[in-house]
Amino acid sequence: MGPEQGQVRVLSEDGVLYGAGVLVAPTGKGVHILTCAHVVAAALGMRDEARKTDTDGHINGAPDGELLVDLPGRAWSAVVHPVPEGWSPPPPLDHVISGRPLADCGDLAVLALRPGSPRLRPTEGPLPLAECGPADERRVAIIGYPRGAPAGLIATARVTGRGGPCPQWVQLDGVRMTGAAVERGFSGAAVWDPAIRRVIGLITAAAKDRTAKVAWMLPMEAAARLWPPLAGALRAPALRVCSPPSVGESYRLAEALLDVPQIGHDSGRLLRQQLPASVRRNVPDHPWPRQQLQALVQACMEQPGGCAALRAVIRSLGGGSAPAGAALAVLDRVCCGAGDGDAPGEPR
Repeated sequence: MGPEQGQVRVLSEDGVLYGAGVLVAPTGKGVHILTCAHVVAAALGMRDEARKTDTDGHINGAPDGELLVDLPGRAWSAVVHPVPEGWSPPPPLDHVISGRPLADCGDLAVLALRPGSPRLRPTEGPLPLAECGPADERRVAIIGYPRGAPAGLIATARVTGRGGPCPQWVQLDGVRMTGAAVERGFSGAAVWDPAIRRVIGLITAAAKDRTAKVAWMLPMEAAARLWPPLAGALRAPALRVCSPPSVGESYRLAEALLDVPQIGHDSGRLLRQQLPASVRRNVPDHPWPRQQLQALVQACMEQPGGCAALRAVIRSLGGGSAPAGAALAVLDRVCCGAGDGDAPGEPR
């Protein structure tokens, strides 16, 4: 499963596209949708209402109204409405009110489906969720719907640290000089960790300077604090540590990696850069490319989830090329669990 199988577009009743949302199914609650409060307010024509407070300074609840969601490219859509207890307005982006706490301003909206909504097919449905945890520079993928790309555009980023407009948010930095940047149309999109095949957050905002490629997400554990029924749906997969491969096996995998043009052209430096910090931080530099890649392979085997992370980077850098496929085949033979289930790579 990839995020495209459970990520919806959020539209106004007349079909104007405003952002994205994630299908979830908390225990006992049925299917709901997570998105951003500012997306819902905009789709309902109430942009300024998302942050308004009453005369006592308390934040107003969810707005009334209905909007549409659909799965792009799939014959499914539904009418939805905001859930009052699942509403958290966005923080002020342009000014800060002295003394006003931002802890409850996570920019979250939970949407409920109208009774009698069409059923989802077996290949469609709620996405698996997990806590974001430490900001360890892992690589993530996001599908958004900016102007001109209503079927979706993929951006890649690295999880870098907490902060930004809201203390609960986590910063994402783009990992490529070229390619899509998180921008208008990505709000509410799933932040997908390909190594564990889980949604770890929702896109909430992006820097106005698109060349900076900086964005923020609401991590799933923060979303669960804002809407407690979500807590039971956060399940991290069991990550296994592999037995170290033989010298011959690691040699064959290093050779296969060097045959991938996007990896071999710089002796694996870009591959190393895109692996999680927990994998690469203790790998010494080697003057010879093969030894460097063998050391990285060894480090991946020794870290929980390291093989899945390596597979995700190979898929990202090599795409569907024959050399990348050959390298993945070797990885599947020598690394436990690397090929279990759906390949944890880019969204397909």
